[in-house]
Amino acid sequence: MSIYVFFLFLIYCSVSWCQYDLADVTRDTRMSVNDDMFVTASNAFINFAVLLYPFRNATAGEPISCNIIYSTSDFFVRSIAVVGVTKNSTNSEQFMYVFTAEKMSTITPYVCTVTVTKSTCAASYSCTVLGRNGYHPEYFLVGVDTNSTHAYGFTSEFVFKLDIYANEIVLNLTTDDVWPSQSFIPHALDVADTWAVVAGYGYEYLLVQGENRCVVLHVIFIYFRTGTYRALYQTVGCLIDLSQLINASCVPITSETSYLIPSNVISYNELYELSVAIRGQKVLIGIPRLSSVVILCHFGSSLNVTRTHLLSFMSSPSIGRVVDWSDDTTIAILIDDAYETDWSTTQIFFYDEDLVTITSPFFTFPNNQQIMGTRLLRPKIARFMITTGGNMGMITSNDDMLIIPLASTGYVSTWNETTKRTFSFYYIPTICIGGTYKNRSSLGPCSICPPGTRNPSLSSTGISQCMSCSSNASCPLASLSEINFTTAASYSQAVPYPETTDATDIEDFLIENVFQINSKPHCVLISPLFWALVVGGLCLLYLTFILLTHLFNCTSCMRCHGRAKIVFKHTDIINEGEMWLGGLATFAIVVLAAFTYWFSVSFIRRYPIENIFQPATFACDESLINAQFSTGLELLTIPKSNEAQPIFNLLDKQTFNLTVELINTGFACSSITVQENLLTSKYVVLPSDCHRSIEIAITSVTITLPKHLTTIQVNMTGPYSIGGIRLCVRGQGETNGAYTLRELDFCQFYMTANQVIGRYTYVPIVFVKNINVTQALDTKDPTVYSGIWMPTFSEVSLSDEDYYTEYGNYLRYTSSLTVLQVMFDEHPFYMKNIQQPIVRAPELIFHNLLFTSLCIELFAFAFLFLKLLVIPICRPIVHRCNKTINRNGEHYNEDVSKSTDE
Repeated sequence: MSIYVFFLFLIYCSVSWCQYDLADVTRDTRMSVNDDMFVTASNAFINFAVLLYPFRNATAGEPISCNIIYSTSDFFVRSIAVVGVTKNSTNSEQFMYVFTAEKMSTITPYVCTVTVTKSTCAASYSCTVLGRNGYHPEYFLVGVDTNSTHAYGFTSEFVFKLDIYANEIVLNLTTDDVWPSQSFIPHALDVADTWAVVAGYGYEYLLVQGENRCVVLHVIFIYFRTGTYRALYQTVGCLIDLSQLINASCVPITSETSYLIPSNVISYNELYELSVAIRGQKVLIGIPRLSSVVILCHFGSSLNVTRTHLLSFMSSPSIGRVVDWSDDTTIAILIDDAYETDWSTTQIFFYDEDLVTITSPFFTFPNNQQIMGTRLLRPKIARFMITTGGNMGMITSNDDMLIIPLASTGYVSTWNETTKRTFSFYYIPTICIGGTYKNRSSLGPCSICPPGTRNPSLSSTGISQCMSCSSNASCPLASLSEINFTTAASYSQAVPYPETTDATDIEDFLIENVFQINSKPHCVLISPLFWALVVGGLCLLYLTFILLTHLFNCTSCMRCHGRAKIVFKHTDIINEGEMWLGGLATFAIVVLAAFTYWFSVSFIRRYPIENIFQPATFACDESLINAQFSTGLELLTIPKSNEAQPIFNLLDKQTFNLTVELINTGFACSSITVQENLLTSKYVVLPSDCHRSIEIAITSVTITLPKHLTTIQVNMTGPYSIGGIRLCVRGQGETNGAYTLRELDFCQFYMTANQVIGRYTYVPIVFVKNINVTQALDTKDPTVYSGIWMPTFSEVSLSDEDYYTEYGNYLRYTSSLTVLQVMFDEHPFYMKNIQQPIVRAPELIFHNLLFTSLCIELFAFAFLFLKLLVIPICRPIVHRCNKTINRNGEHYNEDVSKSTDE
């Protein structure tokens, strides 16, 4: 009994509503559009949505929307073909379209013409019955010639020609007169002026003698009864002479490699869909089952296949379900699920007719400049058509109408957001956004400016070419302005920690600075040895003066010298007052000691290095400091001393403020959001402070980081590009007694020459704690600690140019989301820098005393050298000289006395 009921149900469904899917918009061609009229049919709501002048702009009066109810609710509309403004219409008041339908209660095919009055949206129907009752054509195609005089209908059983204005069937033929075989199933149609092309499926035996046809029909019957036989179908394109409609000239358009299932060919199956579009003498056919598009050329009374393109998107189940010509050389192909987008599950790819590959599209629709609004809820594009004027209309799987007018040079048709309750959505031509241009009329987006050019988009009219940048400026791809590196420079607080000089002993400094004379004038003037030599020179002059007084036997001078000897003996610290020459040498020692003490006092004050702002004018080496340094890495996990722990606490509590400067971009603050990424794809939205400078094309976003170790994601929604990014991290400083947390302020600029920042960029920043430990000059004072976070940057991939080169430049326009992730991390080690004085005051005093005694001992050694070696050698020489002088004097006196006696 249950099996009987089941078969009755199947029989009922075969002649009832089960044949009609009221919700499926994808099947059939329930839309048609030309430059004057756009009509879609909704069998679910039993109405036609009609737009008159759909592509007319606001200044010309905007489109007129009409809602026309079916003449009977029993109609199921299969196909539509618009006529547009009627030829006998006054002031373009009357519009007309043709549709084919079935009366569901009787399964009767109809063809109807509808005349719509523009001013009132009133509609009048004229319908004609075709065929016989009980016949249900799965494919019921209709088209209007380019002269808008006749409508043509095609099914697998009959073909008709309708005089539109007389509402008269001119021809009504069976398929025996038209198709090579009754087994031909038409799937798609396009009509030119005097000819048409119908694409469908037919047996391979179509080209064989007629006796096999009956066998074929029998095979079809056996298949449906048993479901065990597979017949070989082939995809065929047929050329129809519209004047006669008979004896179509058909040509295979594919080389089949597998058997087709007849049930999928005869009944509706989306995978077995075909589509046809005519442009001039060229015909474009889409075959989604084979992911192919075929271009044929109309020569006289036949069609010739000139080119076959095979596409393969791994994620796409359907390629080419709908195809059309965008212009004379550009084709448009509907592709399902090419990849994930935010706007729709399908996309229209635009190609050059000679180059159709995965990577070669000019652009796709929708794209980041031509989005589909969120009200459409990411629909599927059911059908689209491009008019002879280059405008495009489409319907979605939700039966919404989209109207995309052709945009002229310098303009792009963009989504017009609306809050109206409507089924039609319009795109409005707008000026190309900053950083782009458009040099021809098309349905697509504007192209990005090449390197070395820019478009600030400050003009009220569109531009066809980007302006050149100055020779010394940087203008990467999609530039709005020239990048000024002075305003986007990198800077950092990270400086190399000083290295300790080779001399770390105060004696080395004293000896080097006391007993050295440099050729530099400054070094000579401050050299203790120089001034000691000056004093020694004066002493030598005094000794010379004394010798001269003895030679000339100046009694008064000798008396003065005697008194001076007494004074010099009292100042003699070398020989303990024994030698008046020691008193003279003492003056040199005093000069050396004075300069030494001056150097020591000045040197000890040059500590710590943070307090030194002036050069060391007291020394020849003006960089001289009283500090020695050591640095090293220590693990953070090592316990800290009670004395050092507070500086780590200050560093851990410091609040970071991240500023992201988007250089050379058109992103507005309203299109930017910031989030903190958590584990398992969770995130928290963060507040931000955003500012934009239109003149220099910089958008700056500042975020307070909730913690140090985190990942911040900046989401930028829109079609704009970014020429460069500057990341700045800042934090306030704090002082707590001997502990100073230094203010944090650094910026890092990222850019790739002649390229833009990729749609997804990841920048890691690893911080290192930098602890400076400054020991006190006086041991009674506390040790001073200061700390600062030091960033380290890694080389990151900024541009996805290689990705575009590999997978197609059109991908630049397929995403409206640009993501920048900045990950903050901390190194497990921290840097410890220790600064301590080379010498402290007590040690310096002691060393100065030692150095003074050293100077005295050096002079004493010199006197000892004179006394033990020089004087003993010189004394005989002087004695002999004196004897010679005395002998010569005696001879002289004798001679004088003799001369006197005479």
